[in-house]
Amino acid sequence: MIHIAKSPNLDFLFNHGHREPQPLPLLFDSAGNFCWELNSYLTKFGGGANSYGARPSYKTVFSHAETINVFQTFLENKKKTLLEADDETLYDFVTHLQVANRANSTTIKRTVRRILSLLEYTQSENSFHPLMTCDQSANGYQINAIEHHYRRNRQRSLRYLSHLCIEELQDTPVEPISFIRNVEINAWHEAIFEYSQNQFIIDRWYAFSTLLEYTGSRLEEVISIPASSIIKAYEENDLVKGVPVLKGKYKGFFRKVLIPRTELQEIYKFIITTRKAHPTCKIHDKIFVNERTGRPLARKTFNSYYRKVIESSKHANLLKGTSHHNFRHRYFTILVARNISKLSKMSRANILDVALSAAQKDSFHASRDTLSTYVHLTQDPEIQSILKSHENESRNAPSKLASIAEIAGSLGKGMTPEAALAAIIKIIEA
Repeated sequence: MIHIAKSPNLDFLFNHGHREPQPLPLLFDSAGNFCWELNSYLTKFGGGANSYGARPSYKTVFSHAETINVFQTFLENKKKTLLEADDETLYDFVTHLQVANRANSTTIKRTVRRILSLLEYTQSENSFHPLMTCDQSANGYQINAIEHHYRRNRQRSLRYLSHLCIEELQDTPVEPISFIRNVEINAWHEAIFEYSQNQFIIDRWYAFSTLLEYTGSRLEEVISIPASSIIKAYEENDLVKGVPVLKGKYKGFFRKVLIPRTELQEIYKFIITTRKAHPTCKIHDKIFVNERTGRPLARKTFNSYYRKVIESSKHANLLKGTSHHNFRHRYFTILVARNISKLSKMSRANILDVALSAAQKDSFHASRDTLSTYVHLTQDPEIQSILKSHENESRNAPSKLASIAEIAGSLGKGMTPEAALAAIIKIIEA
């Protein structure tokens, strides 16, 4: 059967589902002149007129624009144009970044590689000018770059550019992954009481912290969870669905997570209270809003907000170095440990690989290689204690339910409601 759409609206095909066009960065020099070479490169890097904002995302384009702007400012101070840059210019640029203490070695290397990509594009657009080459046997070029290749996750070979000015730079050591511990979680929750006596702010902080702990999501993903998903999960006693993945290999996917009933209830109550105060919250469907206006809070608000809360707390020293991302590390450590523990009782073949695959399926983590960084943390005494507690709860749950059902059946047969309630509470707390 064929249906004919006489006047279809196909705008969604051209704006990637966005109702408004994505913002576009434009670069100008200090005199207000339009930088044609730089903006031409950004346009190409961003995907051009037909696919801008799809891949890479506009945020990535902005990041490159900021890098190029730093280089443009440096060139202006040196009284040079982009076409006048040479090897010495790149060496001076690296020294400038190091002296200004603007970045570590890893960031400097990434910055220079982005500049080399810009220079390579500029060379292709100005073939008459000997600006840059990757051919080590070529002579007369201002910049001699180095071409490298590597394989990511055993996929096809990927190419990137380098230069002698950064070849000797050592990557900045990555701090070992650490998860937020129970004592730190308690301190994190207590910190808000010293920062504010406003009940709305206190409840918002609790909801924010709880979602960080039980979803394992990134900051931007947590604040993007639809309020309606929490409401539906609580009212239907179900998983929280629609938890977005906004970064990495599974960007655009949605996860389902289990949040304990008591914690879910507190988040639910906060959302209902917020919607009563600000009915417009039902329209944008956000959980975290401004108390006065009801408008959604931006990510940058949370980036600075949690630091202020921690710094004002008596637990500031204990929480020093702790951020919202440590909750994510805790979630993944427990997830991997739980899968290893579960599979170790079933089979001894390829336990680690199967456990990591199961954890990846649940978490939408980019790869098993990155997820494996949590394996060494699974033997931590606190993680093992959490696992044991979960196992005991799972083991005792059926017998507790049977006992409660037996008490319920005794109501009206010699047992008063007060006695039944007391007996049920005793079973639950046991």
